[in-house]
Amino acid sequence: MENKEKLPRSQDVVPPNGQFIPIWVDGTQVDGIPGESILSVLFAVGKKSITKNDHGKVTGAYCGMGVCHCCTVKVNNQHKVKACQTLIEPSMHIDTQSNRLDEGGMA
Repeated sequence: MENKEKLPRSQDVVPPNGQFIPIWVDGTQVDGIPGESILSVLFAVGKKSITKNDHGKVTGAYCGMGVCHCCTVKVNNQHKVKACQTLIEPSMHIDTQSNRLDEGGMA
């Protein structure tokens, strides 16, 4: 279910200007910036609790470069996508704190 409100980008280091890409984070629209990673968008909207591991523990990003697997999210119904290494695309649907074991899938 999608929320009609938008998550504000309040944590950007430099205020964004220019063109935005609409994406959805946990059912709420967010303005992404072309060329930006999913992790950058999550940080910009203040999301720090990103993934739920196979033991049910919620964690945030650790290395931010794809080595640790601590920032995996569900993207367009595909689990375990690395947020730090995946660039946003228009109308992308991102679910944080999602784990396919909770949904009855295999690890």
